[in-house]
Amino acid sequence: MANSQDKKVTSTVKKRPKSPKEKGISFGVKMWIFFMIMFGFLGYSTIVSIFFGVVGGVAAGLIYAWWHITDIPEQTPSSDAQKTLAYVTEQRSKIK
Repeated sequence: MANSQDKKVTSTVKKRPKSPKEKGISFGVKMWIFFMIMFGFLGYSTIVSIFFGVVGGVAAGLIYAWWHITDIPEQTPSSDAQKTLAYVTEQRSKIK
């Protein structure tokens, strides 16, 4: 009886979605293994295969994480941009 209740509790618990960083790390590890095996099949030495696999895995993980970022960067309000532009213009005119 306790087992069925435990299953109900665990099945109703919602998992939080993985962040792009976590997904990128997971994908990078998978790509590292893939590249390492492929370089091994191509006849490279073990050390070189591991090194190239790490390089390929890190690159693939970074690209994957960057590709899946959904955050929108903060927009600078136009009034702040105008103040900055006026400040830069004033500083340049002082230099001349």
